[in-house]
Amino acid sequence: MIKAIKKLKNFGIFKDYKNNLTQDFGKYNLIYGWNGTGKSTLSNLFSSLEKKSPHLKFSESEFLIETNDGNFIDEKTISNHSLNIQVFNQKFIQDNIDWDNSVKSILLVAKEKIEDIKKLDALKVELKQKEDKANSDKKVLEKLESDQSKFMTDSARHIKTGLQSIDTSDTYYLNYDKRKLDSFIQKNKEKIEEKSSILDKHKIIEHTNAAKSDKLAAIRFSKTDIDEEYYKKAATRLQDLLKTTAVSKTIKRLTENGDIQAWVQSGLNIHKSHESDNCEFCGSTVSEVRLNDIENHFSEEFKIFKTRLESASEWLSNQLIPQVGFPEPANLYKEFIEIYKIALAENEIATEKINKQIKQWQNSLNLKLDNSFRSDITINEIESDSISSLNSTLKNIEEILNKHDKKTDNFSIETKRSKEALELHYAANEIVSFEYKKKEKTIVDERDSSKKILGKINELSSSIKLLEQSLSNESIGAEKFNESLHKFIGRSELCLKFNTQRKGYEIIRNNDGAHDGNLSEGEKTAIAFIYFITKLEENNNKISETIVVVDDPVSSFDSNHLFHSYSFLKNKCLNAKQLFVLTHNFTYYKLVRDWFYGTNKNRLRSTPKKDPISFFYKIDTSPILPRTSALTNADKSLTEYNSEYHYIFERLYFYKEKATLDRDEAFLTANLARKLVESFFTFKFPKGRSDISTLMESGLKNCITTTPETKEKIYRFINKYSHSDVIEVNEEAAENLAGESHSVIGDIFKWIEEVDKVHYSEMVEVASTQ
Repeated sequence: MIKAIKKLKNFGIFKDYKNNLTQDFGKYNLIYGWNGTGKSTLSNLFSSLEKKSPHLKFSESEFLIETNDGNFIDEKTISNHSLNIQVFNQKFIQDNIDWDNSVKSILLVAKEKIEDIKKLDALKVELKQKEDKANSDKKVLEKLESDQSKFMTDSARHIKTGLQSIDTSDTYYLNYDKRKLDSFIQKNKEKIEEKSSILDKHKIIEHTNAAKSDKLAAIRFSKTDIDEEYYKKAATRLQDLLKTTAVSKTIKRLTENGDIQAWVQSGLNIHKSHESDNCEFCGSTVSEVRLNDIENHFSEEFKIFKTRLESASEWLSNQLIPQVGFPEPANLYKEFIEIYKIALAENEIATEKINKQIKQWQNSLNLKLDNSFRSDITINEIESDSISSLNSTLKNIEEILNKHDKKTDNFSIETKRSKEALELHYAANEIVSFEYKKKEKTIVDERDSSKKILGKINELSSSIKLLEQSLSNESIGAEKFNESLHKFIGRSELCLKFNTQRKGYEIIRNNDGAHDGNLSEGEKTAIAFIYFITKLEENNNKISETIVVVDDPVSSFDSNHLFHSYSFLKNKCLNAKQLFVLTHNFTYYKLVRDWFYGTNKNRLRSTPKKDPISFFYKIDTSPILPRTSALTNADKSLTEYNSEYHYIFERLYFYKEKATLDRDEAFLTANLARKLVESFFTFKFPKGRSDISTLMESGLKNCITTTPETKEKIYRFINKYSHSDVIEVNEEAAENLAGESHSVIGDIFKWIEEVDKVHYSEMVEVASTQ
């Protein structure tokens, strides 16, 4: 059902209506509004709901309607609502009745086709179930899609936050949004599912540095591997040299003491250079025999061997591997610096290990140099693992530097790859947390399910339409209409007859002749209203499942028709799903009001007590231009008074009690004053109903306080500002009205009191309680 009209803007006289205090609608709703207040305009809003399209006359309008299931209908979603609503107003009459030609047909189902009707009912029940299921599934799907949309928006914002600081010149990431994320997911579905897509913190730092760096120069490093075979041969040759001794006549003391041997060898050379025969140490003469023995010990062959050892020592000193020639870490891109430093450290360790073994060779050679006659000195080959380890570190260094060069050579591609790796990481991280794949499958399944149900709904709708066409009969519609019309107007000379050529009904008088469009206004309104009520059951539609809106079905009725209209409405629409009645006729309003009020009263008396389902409203209009209207709760003057006279008396009495009236209030007083004077004196002096002047003359008899001058002032006031033949719009007239109205109202009430004090006192008492 319709719960409330929350907003109505630029819809005719409803310029900017906002529902702040108006109570929610119930099952029965009665709306009172004088002609020109916007009553028919409001009914056109209901017509728009019926047609499921905005009103053509108010194409720029805005509205918001709340239903009792928590949904909202506005000008953009009006075509999607599921309300079954039928509206009686002038628009309905224009669309269905051409008074000069014909009335559109009504298709009603013949009651005797019981089995077909049962089948039709069963199909409608199944259709309702499918539609309920479709609506339920739609809400589920909308919730899933809403959650997914929110996830995409939030995730895109998170990814943007993570990426936008990388490269401020990259507008792709600076303007990252849901659309870009969705496109990325579709392109990388398989990658996103891989665990490797989610990076550890070190990789995130590495890619971040890689993505936002400036372009650096290439290094072009090429490694030289250590030849393991080279060191094997060197070890073999050195081992042979250490085992070799020079052939000479040795002196045991020198052979056993390398330091003495070195000292003596050095002293021999000094002795020869100074051509001395004496020992410079002890001063004794060195014998020829001793000199020969020493020279034999240090023979020429020994000298040659000694030279070989010294050459070997010099070669060994050049075999130490220097850790030089590598570029400085600062020359590399940031993402490579840390791993490069680690690689250099590993290379230093591997290099030091080999150099340590070469130094061990050097120490062994030094021992041989100290005593060339030793043959027990040995060395070990350099370990194969050490050489492999060193070569591995060189390879690692080369690969890192090659990556640096590759990035320089393909700078834009490489930075883009890092950005995409980060984008993939963030996207995968969000998607895994949200269980995106699982929920996406659920959405696909729900869409497929909804598609199947909609297909079934279309199939059922087609079957129902075909069955309704076979069951429906225009003659039955005319028969039911005529039966209601004859009861309504109390005579049977008017009836509808189906014309097969025109495909509609003709209005026939006295069952003879052609279409009769010469109808009184009362007959027209009666025919239109009964046609509407009869049409409510077209195609087996159930009134109990229909929201019925009736706008003034009594515009030109006499008093007899007025009661018929009320009775007919109550009898036919009592069980409507929801009923709205709009009227300007206070008598008709009172009839419907008492019906609705009685319904509430019975519910309050029931056990257990039930909440009211009938509610009362009025349309208020501002008198200033441009006029605007608002739907408000009915006040007690409408809900408790039994006549329009009570209402007018209370309104004017309220103005009388105010110290001053503003211009807006003053404009209302003239019409209200005329109605009050006419109503009071017509009742008091029924013989003088020919015109208001005669009535007022009758009212002046036997009055003392009210003089002919007072009567003339009141008469001129209500004539000039109420029903004057000449409409005055100048500023002076407006100011006069504002100045005179308060005084005239006071005079009118004094006059009524003087004519009938008892009546006046009771009316004042009633008005005061309001």
